[in-house]
Amino acid sequence: MKMVLLWIFSVISSVTLLSTCSLALSEDGLTLLEIMSAWNDSRNILTNWQATDESPCKWTGISCHPQDQRVTSINLPYMELGGIISPSIGKLSGLQRLALHQNSLHGIIPYEISNCTELRAIYLMANYLQGGIPADIGNLSHLTILDLSSNLLKGAIPSSIGRLTRLRHLNLSTNSFSGEIPDFGSLSTFGNNSFIGNSDLCGRQVHKPCRTSLGFPAVLPHAAIPPKRSSHYIKGLLIGVMSTMAITLLVLLIFLWICLVSKKERAAKKYTEVKKQVDKEASAKLITFHGDLPYPSCEIIEKLESLDEEDVVGSGGFGTVYRMVMNDCGTFAVKRIDRSREGSDQVFERELEILGSINHINLVNLRGYCRLPMSKLLIYDYLAMGSLDDFLHGILLLCGVQYCGL
Repeated sequence: MKMVLLWIFSVISSVTLLSTCSLALSEDGLTLLEIMSAWNDSRNILTNWQATDESPCKWTGISCHPQDQRVTSINLPYMELGGIISPSIGKLSGLQRLALHQNSLHGIIPYEISNCTELRAIYLMANYLQGGIPADIGNLSHLTILDLSSNLLKGAIPSSIGRLTRLRHLNLSTNSFSGEIPDFGSLSTFGNNSFIGNSDLCGRQVHKPCRTSLGFPAVLPHAAIPPKRSSHYIKGLLIGVMSTMAITLLVLLIFLWICLVSKKERAAKKYTEVKKQVDKEASAKLITFHGDLPYPSCEIIEKLESLDEEDVVGSGGFGTVYRMVMNDCGTFAVKRIDRSREGSDQVFERELEILGSINHINLVNLRGYCRLPMSKLLIYDYLAMGSLDDFLHGILLLCGVQYCGL
């Protein structure tokens, strides 16, 4: 009898142990919880990320491989996530897509991200990331898309990016990168649009020569001069160097003079056409705050100028509010202030000074403004739930109905 009871107890213990093991969260799931712990989820988007789940594959923004259930994609744009990108991201060895753009993430890009060797696409634009690009990012040999635009990144562009032979889209614009852009490998295939908005960058890609690539001969140190050479040799060498520099300078001055003369001649022939172009360029001016609009200026101005009555979503005391949809379906609210209204300049400047310096979770972010010939426009985040006026009138109407029911 004792043997039978002992056997039954062993079977029950084994079944319980197997059930516990089968319900344990996977390693990728535990890693995601570590990553989430470094975020500020102000909108409670990630409430279904639970440690009691068996798999993270049904969590918000997560996709997995259908066979081994490894996490392959983190897709959480426009979620208002704060905090940092945890170094634990490097544990997701099967990750292929990382999309955290249009959030409020800060801190550095962890160098552990170079351990995710299966990555195909990285979207981190329009955050507040600082520091530099990890030097080993060239280890991501499958990477085809790298978008780090509109952040606060600085330092030199790593030469290892040139080893990314499959890279087809690169956007490092609107940051604070500096130094010479390496001109080899995949980096040599991208032009100015990939680096615009980094005033301290130089190189062929941005059509800006670096100080070290002007072609002037370098002055040799004294140690490089053979000690047994005579003084006549040294004088001859110095005269040769100075003569070369003088000739080079003379040629450069002649070239500049020719360019100046030809420019004046062209300007005299096409004065009317140039004047029209200048007036056209000066008719619109776009200013953005903190690099929050990752779109070309021409696209934004084109969208602003195409707004009409069909896009109207409301109106206020100093203008009309429109809904502006970009080519990638990003949506913004645009407030048009009529230039003909008396006192509109003062209101326009006051709103810019106040709203442009405030970043609060309960206030709509001011992304930028644009000046057009007949109006001024403020660009805000678009809130899809309607206006505050509609919300308050809905509550008052509901309260009135309940009061009449009493």
